[in-house]
Order: sequence, then C-alpha cells, then structure tokens
Amino acid sequence: MKNFNMGKVIYTLIVVLVTAWSVFFIANYYQDKSDNQNVNSGLTQNTDSEGNTQIVQNVVEREVVTQEEARIDAINKVSPAIVGVVNFARNTTQGEGSGIIYKTDGNDAYIVTNQHVVDNGDYFEVVFSNGERAEATLVGSDIYTDLAVLKVSGVEVETVAEFGNTEDLKVGQTVIAIGNPLGLDFAGSATLGIVSGQDRVIAVDLNGDNRDDWEMTVLQTDTAINPGNSGGALINLDGKVVGINSMKIATSSVEGMSFSIPTYVAIPIITDLETYGEVRRPQLGVYIQEMSMIPDRLKEMLKIPTDQKTGVFIYEVFEGGLAEKMGLKAGDIITAINGEEVEDTMAFRKKLYLMREGDKLELTVIQDGQTKTLSETIQPADGNSL
Repeated sequence: MKNFNMGKVIYTLIVVLVTAWSVFFIANYYQDKSDNQNVNSGLTQNTDSEGNTQIVQNVVEREVVTQEEARIDAINKVSPAIVGVVNFARNTTQGEGSGIIYKTDGNDAYIVTNQHVVDNGDYFEVVFSNGERAEATLVGSDIYTDLAVLKVSGVEVETVAEFGNTEDLKVGQTVIAIGNPLGLDFAGSATLGIVSGQDRVIAVDLNGDNRDDWEMTVLQTDTAINPGNSGGALINLDGKVVGINSMKIATSSVEGMSFSIPTYVAIPIITDLETYGEVRRPQLGVYIQEMSMIPDRLKEMLKIPTDQKTGVFIYEVFEGGLAEKMGLKAGDIITAINGEEVEDTMAFRKKLYLMREGDKLELTVIQDGQTKTLSETIQPADGNSL
C-alpha cells in the first residue's frame, strides 16, 4: 500500500488552477481585442451563422451610405456651374435650356450648351444658380454635334465644371444628370441613372426634310432627361462632366433611353468654337445628292451604270473650291474617300469631317464613264457646302 502525500496533491491543485486562470485570461484578452476591432470597423461580432450574415449586412449598409454621400458630394460640387439658358427671338422667349460653365477668363464666363437651345435666337440670357441673370453673346455653334458656346462678360464666377473622360466609363456605372427640366421653375434638378452603352450612333435630320443626313456619336444612359435638360451636365460620382445632355427617344413604347454628347467629341468642338467661332472642317465646295435620288435616264446620259446605287452624286461644283481644284465636275460620282467605300451622303460627310487641315484627301470617282482617283491637300474654307 502506497503512502498518501498531501503536499503533492495541494501542489498539483495549485498548478491546475493557475494554468486554467491563465488560459481564461488570455482567451478573454483576445476576444475583447477582436470585439473592439469589429466595433471600430462597424461590424457585429458573432460566431454562429447568423453572425456571419450580420457582418455582410453591415458592409452593404456602409456601401450604400458611401454611394449616397458620393452622389450628394458630386451634385453639390457641380450644381453651381449649371445655368439656365433663355433664347429670345423677336422679344419673345423661344425656349429655355441648360448650360455648363466650363471656363472663366477674368470676368468672362464661357458656357457650353446645345445648338438647338440657341437656334434662331436673337439674343440670350444666362440664369445662374443663385438666380442672377446676365445677357450672353453667342461665340459659335455647330449643328452637326449640337453644341454651342456662349460668353457672359462682367460676372464673378466661383465654380467651374471640370471635364472628365467619357472613354473611362463602363456600362453599369452611376451617372447623374443636372439641368432644368421643363424650364427654370425646376432649375438645378438632378436625376440618377447608369451608363447603358458607349459610342451609340443616332441618325438625325438636320434640315427638316424628313431625311436623315447626319449621324451623331453619343453616350446612352437611362437617366431621366426632359425638355429643358438640353445642354446640361451628365456627371460621374467624382463630380466631373462626362457628357452634355442632348436628346432622348420619346415614344410611348420606349422608356429610359437618353443620350449625351461624350467629352471626347465635345472638347475639340468647344475649342474650335471658342477659337474660331465655328468648327474648322474641310470644305469641298460642292452640293451633293443621294444616288437613290438619281433617275436611270440621267445616269445613262452621264454614262453612269444604271445599277450604281451607292456613292455620292455631285450636283454642283463651286468656283474656287477644293473640288474644282481637284478636277471634280457636276455629274461625277464619288465612290470612296481615302480608299474607304462610301454608301451615301451621310457616310461621306462623316469621313470627310474627320479630316483636318494638312491631311491628304483622295477621292475615287466615276467621271465620264471612267473610274479615276483625284487627290489634294485639305485646306480650310468658308461656306456651308461640303
């Protein structure tokens, strides 16, 4: 029989108690530290499955708050640079639109808006976000891109909008439209949407003959745009202008299809309008017609194949123009520009208007029944003809 040693038993109990107390202390220390970290991060600590769901919910709630704050900040940043534009003709208000202050030079403020906002106006007023009004002068406008620049003198402007890069936008990205829907009574309204598509091409009728004669390159969004929003800003959450609101598809069967002029289209046009009062596009010096409008009898007289359905018919050549210098004549058919086939007058204009002073222009033409290649260097010219 072994002897019972009371001292060893007591010693063993003391060791066990000290060890247990140490483990408990350490465990509680790290648990408290973890809880504090979760409190600081805005998360709720739980170790069961419901706890995991709660953590996710807190993150989502924070993201929602952050998005909301970003929208508010962006709107507050840009809104003072958004103005109303009033078009007067024969001492009567013809219409009201929106505009964006994009530049100041001393006490002069420069405003970009849509061409159709200032079309046929005798004089213009700009209404600032604080309600003050000032007469504006038209610096220049461009019907093809639907852009115009106004200047207001003798004013002090604190906020100027900053252009962003439309090319960086992604489908699904949040955008905000700011402007004056239905006129100045709703000045400074903001509507929210997303980017629906990049580089959309919209055919437009510029001269009211019910025939499309130009294609605009636009940014598509589902942002609510209404009459009066024209010329206003489309901004991203950084508060930068990524588009100039221009049009929407307005039929009973269509919803949420609005279009803005991208900054990569607008900025070069604005620069030309501000510098020259017009866009310095090449002028060919001709009147052109769709081939579909040329009867077969006339084609036979001009030695044009009757099955020629594509290309551009030269209706008239102006004296002293680039076309005359190149050797073009009335009755010629232009079938290609710089080696690229042209289907119709719309395609021809777009290809020609991409060129700039100093570029080489090469035209493939049917002249007197023969196909020829004519070339010349582009030079700017005055006039409204091509």
